Amino acid sequence: MASRVVRLLGLRGRQRASCARACSGSSSSDSSRTSSSGDNARGYSIQTVLAVGAAGVVGGTLLGGADSQVRQRTLPPSTFRACCDQGMTEAQKQLPGKLAAIVGERQVSQNVSMKGATTGQGVALAVVRPGSLSEAVQVLRACVAADVAIVPQGAQTGLTGGSVPRESECDRPNVIINMRRLDKILPLGEDGKQVLCFAGAGIFTLQERLKKEFNRDSHSVLGSIFLNPSVAAGVAFGSGGTQIHKGPVFTERALFCRIRKSGEVELVDTLGLTQAPGDDVMSLLDARSSLSAADMDPACKQPASWPNYPEHITTFDDKVSRYNADTTGIDCNRSEGKVMILATIHDTYPMPRESKVVWVACKDFATANLVKRKVALAAPDCMAKTCEYIERQQFDVIDRAGRPLIKLIEMVGMQNLGSLWNLKLQIENLPLPFADVICDKALYWLNPLFPESLPKPLMQLGREFDHHLLIEMAEFGNGELASLESQLQEFMATRPAGEVKCHMLETSDEKTRAMLFRFAVQPAFRTYCAGTGVQGLLIDYAMPKNFADYPELPKEHPVKTRCLCAHFGCNVYHESLMFGPEVDVLVAKKAIKKAIEKAGGKLPAEHGHGIEYEAPAETQDRWRAMDPTNAMNPGVGCTSRLRWYGESAPK
Repeated sequence: MASRVVRLLGLRGRQRASCARACSGSSSSDSSRTSSSGDNARGYSIQTVLAVGAAGVVGGTLLGGADSQVRQRTLPPSTFRACCDQGMTEAQKQLPGKLAAIVGERQVSQNVSMKGATTGQGVALAVVRPGSLSEAVQVLRACVAADVAIVPQGAQTGLTGGSVPRESECDRPNVIINMRRLDKILPLGEDGKQVLCFAGAGIFTLQERLKKEFNRDSHSVLGSIFLNPSVAAGVAFGSGGTQIHKGPVFTERALFCRIRKSGEVELVDTLGLTQAPGDDVMSLLDARSSLSAADMDPACKQPASWPNYPEHITTFDDKVSRYNADTTGIDCNRSEGKVMILATIHDTYPMPRESKVVWVACKDFATANLVKRKVALAAPDCMAKTCEYIERQQFDVIDRAGRPLIKLIEMVGMQNLGSLWNLKLQIENLPLPFADVICDKALYWLNPLFPESLPKPLMQLGREFDHHLLIEMAEFGNGELASLESQLQEFMATRPAGEVKCHMLETSDEKTRAMLFRFAVQPAFRTYCAGTGVQGLLIDYAMPKNFADYPELPKEHPVKTRCLCAHFGCNVYHESLMFGPEVDVLVAKKAIKKAIEKAGGKLPAEHGHGIEYEAPAETQDRWRAMDPTNAMNPGVGCTSRLRWYGESAPK
């Protein structure tokens, strides 16, 4: 999606380093992992992954010199700048001790090396993990008083280099405030139609609780939901997900901190809770285990989701449906770490009473767009629940590199995949030859040994047609399912023979395998690039809602293979681009960004600017107003990493 025009898969370390210098910054929320962290996978799951890793080590060693060239293309620098090597003030030296006095010694780690999942690295003076809202604000005030750069962090699942210390060009030590311990979830009232989430609450945890207690769905369902990304990260990025009737994560009801020109930490409360004058909202929420309707101010009418999104997305005009640089809403929305989010309120959604999933195969892209408009998005009150797109080249990459991952999820369950992901990251961070590519190389070599991931009818459609839609049609009590089925049948009846074919997924096994196939798009692409030794670039962007074609890419940077998938309902594209060794991917990335913007697209759309994208001037101005001192997440969106953005402090 547009958010990070580029995730690099296969760049030389020196190229990545130059990119970090050219775009000195970081995104705000869930983007990186400490080199010493990560949950352990359990039981047979560990054995499975270690077996894959061992096979990869043997194979990697045999590859010798050839693999060393791949390593040069793929790995970022393996060394970190020593923390604070430019010297520290006495207040900065004493800060870790002051933080420990607030949260406890066990919740403060010093001089922590961090590396982003795909880009970004550095050393933090401290990583501090507050356990209450009150502690979080005390920690923030202590950091501001010590004059350090502050990076809020959640579950560390982002992809654009945020939540890691700035490696260079920052004039202060970095402190990471990890909000993951703040994981409280408080449904509002007995019906669960709204929920208050502390910043570190996980989206997967929220989804499971709502389903169990209220038979309702959460405000956002992401492809990375198995990693349990934090609710606050979704707000900070404006993340979207697959369910087109919900819209991007958005709320006007929040509790957050921002830093004023004076250096004062200001608490902003728009939650809409009823409380006695002078009551401390943080202490109130820290102490509560539930909230009732009586706790809510009935006069508060601020929205807890994007207003009128179904009408917006079914209006096929020249506007994009959603993107990270949108300046709509109060400061917490798409703030990317320029404020510290503490808690937010979100609308929840009813679970469908019944649903059907259909695979629609089309001969051309124009026909796929017609299916979207005339069936999935025919009316704002009768939309498909999801409408995902996969192009033929992308289909083939998943089949050639994604089978082991899909089978592994079938074996251990999506809920256990996060532990395995952490284990894979730990292996990739080992200071050993080929460590960064060994898991993906092993998966690529093992792929042919696994059975095809899709049922035979879908594999046949995948090889016969070039364009594919995976549409979930749901019934919510107003006859939506019957209407959608009727619209699909009517559309099919008007098309020439052989132009489009449908396969209704009848069994739960068929549905699961089709959904997992779509889920495996980006992991399979990385595995394919590592296995074949090509350079890879992942970009995501939003195109105008009336745009019904592929954006034309610049010819001066030839793409070897162009793979496309999309959250098709909202016209947010994911492209996986392969390049030969002669292409400078960083230069190509900038040219591609300009070409997409020239066609009316927006970059980024979903994952945040991080250190990969330069934010538009309007968005940068908004961030500067949120944080005039540039203490919070300095460098995000290629802004300055210096105090006061490199300017003189106002008198």
